[in-house]
Amino acid sequence: MLSVVFYILLFVYAIIIGSFLNVCILRIPLKETIVSKRSHCMKCGHQLAWYDLFPLFSYIFLRGKCRYCKAKISVQYPVIEFTNGALAVLCFMFGDFWPHEIDAIIRLDIFIYSTMVLLLSAVLCSVLIVITLIDWRTFEIPLGANIVILILGLIRLVWNLIVYGKDGNWLEYIIGFFVVSVPLAIIYYISKGRAIGGGDVKLMAAAGLFLGWKLALIALIAGCLYGSIIHIIRMKVSGEGKQLAMGPYLSAGIVTALWFGKYIVEWYSGFFK
Repeated sequence: MLSVVFYILLFVYAIIIGSFLNVCILRIPLKETIVSKRSHCMKCGHQLAWYDLFPLFSYIFLRGKCRYCKAKISVQYPVIEFTNGALAVLCFMFGDFWPHEIDAIIRLDIFIYSTMVLLLSAVLCSVLIVITLIDWRTFEIPLGANIVILILGLIRLVWNLIVYGKDGNWLEYIIGFFVVSVPLAIIYYISKGRAIGGGDVKLMAAAGLFLGWKLALIALIAGCLYGSIIHIIRMKVSGEGKQLAMGPYLSAGIVTALWFGKYIVEWYSGFFK
């Protein structure tokens, strides 16, 4: 019962964050501030009241239309809000420690560290949503988004050192920063940016610091598979060109590694036992 209440509260909090993600997705490409400027209708420009800004519920109550000009509100708003809420819940559901194994936890510091990693993972997914939508539309990953992921990785690294000290796996995360980003950077400079984007290189460096080198490799492989399969389908079905934004696919690969990477590593390691 406690877990259900927690998941409900987590979902509600995450959809509120999802509302802010929509602001980032719309304003960052336009070089607009995401902090001081009030939310407004994209059609008539009318500033929205507080009761127009309830995540998910305002869209439902207003039947997808602006209260003032009756213009249709983009379905992106509720979709992003719901997606962020769902991803936050899934991050905890697929977590190693909390709340599923709460009775088995002996050391409080390890419990706090594990819970913090799950929270950071939820934030990581939120940033990946922003990267996915912006890169999909503009073929550019915002530097600020990659910096946020880098900060998440540094926080995890520092806490790992505090909790486990020299016996921890902190070196795995440092190697993770380089293991994918360095080869991608070489490809970037050799191809002069035609084969891979600079934002993709920075994304995998920052994500590698958070994931560690094993999961970073899985994220890259999964992202490339997603990109290859989905983009070929898009080329056949909708006549899409050869150029593709890798950010969305790499983001999907990062989430795959985040949730299932440990099991993939264990499965793969079984072949060498």
